[in-house]
Amino acid sequence: MIKLSIQFFVIIILFSSTIKSSENELDEYFRLYQKIFETFTNNYVDTLDKTELIKLSFDGMFKEVDPYTKLYIGSSKDRLEIMTKGKYGGIGMQIGLIQDTLTVLMPYEDSPSYSEGIQSGDQILMIDTISTIGLTSSESSELIRGELDSKLKLKIRRPSNNKEIFFELIRSNIIVKDVPFWQVNDDGVGYIRIKKFSKNTAKDFRSGLSEILKNSNTKGLIIDLRGNTGGLLSNALNILDQLVPKGESLLKTKGRIDKANRNFKAKFSTKLPKDFPMVVLIDNRSASASEIVSGTLQDLDLALVLGTSSFGKGLVQRIFNVNDSISLKVTTSKYYTPSGRLIQKKDYLDNDVLTDGLEDIDSTFYTKNGRKVKGGGGIYPDLEIEKKKIPPIVQSLYRERLFIKFASEYVFQNNLELPIEISKKTIKDFINYVQNYEIDYIVPGEVELTDLKNSLYDEYGDKSDKKINKYKFQAEDSYVIVDTYGWLRAKNGFGKTVKLLPPTKHNLNTGEYYINELGQIVSKGKLEKTDLEYLSFLTRNLDNYFNEVKVMQYIDEENIKWIENALLREMSSVIGNEKEKIKVSLYNDIEYLKASELILNNYEYNKLIKPIN
Repeated sequence: MIKLSIQFFVIIILFSSTIKSSENELDEYFRLYQKIFETFTNNYVDTLDKTELIKLSFDGMFKEVDPYTKLYIGSSKDRLEIMTKGKYGGIGMQIGLIQDTLTVLMPYEDSPSYSEGIQSGDQILMIDTISTIGLTSSESSELIRGELDSKLKLKIRRPSNNKEIFFELIRSNIIVKDVPFWQVNDDGVGYIRIKKFSKNTAKDFRSGLSEILKNSNTKGLIIDLRGNTGGLLSNALNILDQLVPKGESLLKTKGRIDKANRNFKAKFSTKLPKDFPMVVLIDNRSASASEIVSGTLQDLDLALVLGTSSFGKGLVQRIFNVNDSISLKVTTSKYYTPSGRLIQKKDYLDNDVLTDGLEDIDSTFYTKNGRKVKGGGGIYPDLEIEKKKIPPIVQSLYRERLFIKFASEYVFQNNLELPIEISKKTIKDFINYVQNYEIDYIVPGEVELTDLKNSLYDEYGDKSDKKINKYKFQAEDSYVIVDTYGWLRAKNGFGKTVKLLPPTKHNLNTGEYYINELGQIVSKGKLEKTDLEYLSFLTRNLDNYFNEVKVMQYIDEENIKWIENALLREMSSVIGNEKEKIKVSLYNDIEYLKASELILNNYEYNKLIKPIN
């Protein structure tokens, strides 16, 4: 049997926009589809999974119109219902692979896993009688979920003390909390974080907003929609109902069928004081329902939008249950903010299917106070703030999940408590800890160096030897690097570490060395001028430079700041869960700090939201 990744060509014929089909013509094409399908599958050289092919034909049909219309079958339908129903039968924890080991990243508060004492960093060895070795995170999640009130047994290794522990848990309704944190800081700035617009989001938002407004010190509100990819339209509208004066327009949807054409207005009187300053934080991952909330508040001049331009998804989907195991999510309409803006970005409109409104992409629209706003391409912030890029080495440490791995061991081994303070010793201990792992990353300029090497080989390399590949695939002599902390790394010609020695196992100073033909470690020397060796010599100084740059990454002040902040977040999360992690992450969040500054400065806030004509 072979696995096909195809866009079923018959569907393209069947649904071509150039065919003006009557019902008789459609019947003829359905018969034609069946005949072609049977001819194809009955005569193909290999055995085909007919069911899978039919599923792929649906995917091909949906792909022709937009990327959001999808068919959900089986487990994918279950995942969809987690968002729409807001709960599932499980034990309540986030899991992932760390160094190929299934690990608890975070137990959810008030869940069976949290109540029974499962901790961040715990390694899951067995799920009931099944070993987790070789399982993906998704496969493991399927095993952990099950019928409500059924029993689940887990065998866990706790790295902080290297003990194996057995847990017996009862699966329960896990309530998804997508409004995990709210607060009023010492300056009186309220803050609410919304991760997704799921079943319980509006209700939890109401609880957070009510608590914030009860605080007599509250001077304004920050709504954080960064990284929020959207969700249920109904919950976005319910949240706007809490923020927008009664009778104001919230949203218009336009579609082909009558039910898709609606004009939504605020139903209730808002509890917000008059001229209550608000700032909405967005980024390039804020989409759909996030853009509805931020765009509406911007159009009505009830809030300033701060951050970077949002994703640009202006299409609304409705979910149809085909049967007990299959659901179909269909794009039924486009949405327009109160000023008339269509938020959908052009790339999904420019396909002769979703073209209505395309002419308004570059049009200028006006807010209630007369401010100019743009249509198309998402929500454009009133104040754009570009985030600092995470240094490559820190990205790699995040990717390997070494911050959470270290934190989950270090916190319990050292009996740390909240609030967490990151000392120089903690940072040094972390740096020593990660020396045991291979961290792959590219510093700025390395890609260009590889291009230079390839250009040199193309120009001057020996073309007579067809067995020689381009430089970037050619192994050079092995070499050794000793970093500033004394750790020795023996590397092969491709830069991969093949041996790691701690400072106590050698007597070499910091620097770079080569391994000669006798296997001896010697100081770097000149190479003979022979083909690739000579070409290597021409770029050796640059190679040395980048090796030295990588050796210095753990003493770079900027990198140390990033590492310190990451450790603060992850250690706080291990002890105080997600709420504490979000709280400490705001300490150095430039967008949050700027938003707080605007709320506390009425002059600057009003200057942006009430322009003088």
